[in-house]
Amino acid sequence: MKKFKDFSFYKREDFWIRLSLSILLLALFVVLFIYCGGSYYFYNIKTVNAFTGNDFQLHVIDVGQADCMLLIFPDDTTMMIDCGGENEGDLVARYVKRILKQEDLSQIDYLLLTHSDEDHIGGAIELLNSFEIKYIMRPKLYCLDEVENGLNLADYNSTSSGIYNRVIMTARAQNCEFIFNAKGLNFDFGGCRLEFLSPSEDSYSKSNNYSAVVMLEYQNKKMLFMGDSEFEVENELLLTYDNLQADILKVAHHGSASSSSIEFLNAVKPNYAIICARENASLPTSTVLNNLNSIGSTILSTALNGSFAFTIQNGEIEVAYEEGVGFDIALLISIITMLIILTWGIKINKKKKQPEKIELVEKD
Repeated sequence: MKKFKDFSFYKREDFWIRLSLSILLLALFVVLFIYCGGSYYFYNIKTVNAFTGNDFQLHVIDVGQADCMLLIFPDDTTMMIDCGGENEGDLVARYVKRILKQEDLSQIDYLLLTHSDEDHIGGAIELLNSFEIKYIMRPKLYCLDEVENGLNLADYNSTSSGIYNRVIMTARAQNCEFIFNAKGLNFDFGGCRLEFLSPSEDSYSKSNNYSAVVMLEYQNKKMLFMGDSEFEVENELLLTYDNLQADILKVAHHGSASSSSIEFLNAVKPNYAIICARENASLPTSTVLNNLNSIGSTILSTALNGSFAFTIQNGEIEVAYEEGVGFDIALLISIITMLIILTWGIKINKKKKQPEKIELVEKD
């Protein structure tokens, strides 16, 4: 029987050298891959990648019967408008990490919490633990711990919401700066103008009406985000503003019948209507869908479309939908395969043993 070294491709010594090099290179690759954030590309999650590198992006993230949107502005400022429920926090963090990594960004500059309902703010704790967040835009409501610590309740009311309390106190522990949502606030992010249209009051009888209503304008296109605002706020907006027209409308309260009156929708006349909802849920209602269809809006729903995104280029709105991650996985496999091939293709030069020199001694 022939020995191992006689029938193998490599001699025994070569085999162990190559195997050791393979393990070393793969270990270095894995460490660098994770350290540099490469793992973000391989999360088991569908994202919208069609607009990578574009100056403006609006991502509507599918979090079921909840709201969650990510905005990237031309000056690389990032903003989230709501962040889903607590159970969706991990999903939201993974989606956002992947998109920001593709844009060579790492932090969330503004987290806008429209109001205190769990399905709009629950994911904030995971985001606060996963990202640096500079500013929290929050409702005109104090949380329980703030009240116990003696904040001036003459300013705003308080809420007994447990999740709101945890979110605000987590943000305080991380030294986030707070901005209370209020009509008249204006921001400019590299040519994107964002204006708060509501809340105009410091106190409302319904929690939904504390919702921040914001209008965003870029390249003469307008986007109106309604939170969960109900008829009371819609009527106030109709009385206050002469022009509410918007090309994109984030429909209030997941398409509930307590919002989106035909009078309000006729004033906005959106080309696109975004509905954040779960498949086979009671929302959106047929009333709201009929109202939107009657004004000719194209309805995009997370229940039917999953996650989707908008961009605006040369004054035109474009829409794209979520994609899988197969290409990224194939790329990873290809890189590892190449490392192995290169390692096992290395020519190992061994120093040959020199024959001993025999010195001739001349005899006298």
